[in-house]
Amino acid sequence: MIFQPHIKATPSRIVTSRRLAAARRALQRQADAVALFPELQPKQTPQERCEEADRQTVAMVQRWRDREAANWKRARRMFRALPPAARAQVEANFWGNRFMPKTAVYLIETIRAACAPQP
Repeated sequence: MIFQPHIKATPSRIVTSRRLAAARRALQRQADAVALFPELQPKQTPQERCEEADRQTVAMVQRWRDREAANWKRARRMFRALPPAARAQVEANFWGNRFMPKTAVYLIETIRAACAPQP
């Protein structure tokens, strides 16, 4: 596979008894850590904590996918702005190296290396 597959955000995981027990233990640890300060006590239920973790996971994956898309757009914009000789060099280096991962970051770095002044 040339390109790395992107992870997909699943809307929610099943809330099992094990997840609820883990959330209950985590909430208890938080409550024990701030036992002297009642205003800092966690106010979530274990179910709410699991739902919040699912929401945060989906949001994190979406931010990661948005950043990857922005990197690809930036790489394509940089590639189109190259002169023909540098573009050919980038194509040869990027697509000719079968061990190099085909990610936007590697393409951007290949473009930067081709544009860097040669000593």
